Amino acid sequence: MNEGSENHAEAGRRGEDIALQALRDKGYTLIARNRRLGRGEIDLIVEDSRGVLVFVEVKSNRTNSKGLPLERVDKRKILQLQRMAERYCRMTGNMDRDMRFDVVGVDLSRSEPHCEHIEGAFLPDASGYFLSR
Repeated sequence: MNEGSENHAEAGRRGEDIALQALRDKGYTLIARNRRLGRGEIDLIVEDSRGVLVFVEVKSNRTNSKGLPLERVDKRKILQLQRMAERYCRMTGNMDRDMRFDVVGVDLSRSEPHCEHIEGAFLPDASGYFLSR
């Protein structure tokens, strides 16, 4: 596909494909992709090689005019992800499971897309889900 003709949704999907492959290469197993929970969606839910449940937000850029992909995960998005993860865990009986939140930034502006994975980008707390920074 010609990246210049790619729309926002296509670029997001391609970024998720690249992120998922990078995670699989590290030994992660896919549990769910684009899991809708209420008004929001969790891009990827995976399990790492130690059995930790990982909620992954993927941010992709076709250009850097709006900043780097990882710079676009703001407090509002973090809080939304934490709420959706809690809802998912309640629905699936995973409230007592080890879990974390990762962010994967995919730079599609390069001739070879570049993927950056931040493990434990933000964490749940015993008293609930909230921004810990």
